[in-house]
Amino acid sequence: MGKGNQNDDGERLKEEDLLIEVLSRLDVKTLLQCKSVSKPWYSLISTPIFIKSHLNRTLNGADNQTANLIVRRRNKKHDSFSLFQLGGCDELVANLDFPYSKGDYGFTPLPMVIGCVCGIVCVCVDPNAGIDPNWCKSIINRQSDIYIWNPATKQSKLIPAHTLHDGEGKVFLGFGFDPIDFDFKVVKVNLSDDVFLEVYSLNRNVWRKIEIKLANKNIFKICIHGFLFTIGLNGMMAFDLNKEVFICDIQLPAHSDDACIADFKDSIVVILSNFGDDMINLWTLDDEACLRGVGVEASWTMMLTIDVGVRVDWVYGIFNSVEFLLESGDCFSYNLDKKVGRYIDTNPFFDFVDLFKYTESLVPVAGSKLVNWSDDNEESSTDSEEVSEESSVDLEDGNERSSVGIGSEDDNEKSTVGLEDDEESSGDFVDANEEKSADSGDE
Repeated sequence: MGKGNQNDDGERLKEEDLLIEVLSRLDVKTLLQCKSVSKPWYSLISTPIFIKSHLNRTLNGADNQTANLIVRRRNKKHDSFSLFQLGGCDELVANLDFPYSKGDYGFTPLPMVIGCVCGIVCVCVDPNAGIDPNWCKSIINRQSDIYIWNPATKQSKLIPAHTLHDGEGKVFLGFGFDPIDFDFKVVKVNLSDDVFLEVYSLNRNVWRKIEIKLANKNIFKICIHGFLFTIGLNGMMAFDLNKEVFICDIQLPAHSDDACIADFKDSIVVILSNFGDDMINLWTLDDEACLRGVGVEASWTMMLTIDVGVRVDWVYGIFNSVEFLLESGDCFSYNLDKKVGRYIDTNPFFDFVDLFKYTESLVPVAGSKLVNWSDDNEESSTDSEEVSEESSVDLEDGNERSSVGIGSEDDNEKSTVGLEDDEESSGDFVDANEEKSADSGDE
């Protein structure tokens, strides 16, 4: 009988593995519908291991010739966020609305994407003004609302507002993922004469102030392997999202009018170009030790020299494994494999300015609310979902570098699970001179 039980357990395990293999190939919308099939399906789709499997398949899928970009779409009534598919056929594929619910604001403000990683998007909204033609990429008013949002699951969290000093001033923001503490973080840098920095942790729901001296005030470009990157006056700058420190003056491989930091086949690269030339050069960072603050000099290897065939005014980055996006009067795409380029007519849809690669995921947002833009008022947008901070899951990429903490949902809850009220968290500061909470790595 014991052997029979073992065989039964083995069969059930194989069946579950097979079910995970099949379901992980589905999109998020279909998976959310599958949750209502049965309690076992709901439980399985909600588990960290399934969320990990689904995200890994999405990030490392075989179809690397297309990419979804999250864009701000022009609309007769109001601008809204949408997905634009790049590669193959360039088209708008889905409407995402906003990270807040219909009626939350008395007007339609103009929101701005700060960053996007693992399907989680950081959006900034000015609650005191409508559409501002001078709204600048990643440079915001001090009192702007900041949301952390999963467009695929419609979970959104308005994070606590907390500033170090009162008064006027602008700040620039960055958003990234800390793979060591399994945490999403917002970084805010003050643009006044006295430079200071604040870091918000989604895991802890607090802001931490950091005393810092910066010779350069620039916006963050991209998050790769747990670092936020930007170009400073004396080279590349990296902000370590785990240690919460800047590593400045990382030497670039060559001088360039413009430098773009990108993720190319899971490597940190810099794309260098000179305004008006038709050539771009791609260099790979040989060793990430220079990002650890241990005095290691940066070394680079030239990987590619590409003649794109048109004047290069600006390089946006790489949005799939083979396609470079740049500006040459209009938006221009160059396919590395096919060695051909094409202009992309985005004028009917959106301004090709703030671009972020987006990958849909089931990753939950702790303390979030369900966003509601339907006309049916019976669906509540204030239900909240409790996400366990004790459960975490590794999001392993090809080099096993990335991990993310994913909380499991209660198996007995309905698919439109309830959420914590954001007002319960005050968002207090943690002083930089104090040690980081001992349990931060266990969250």
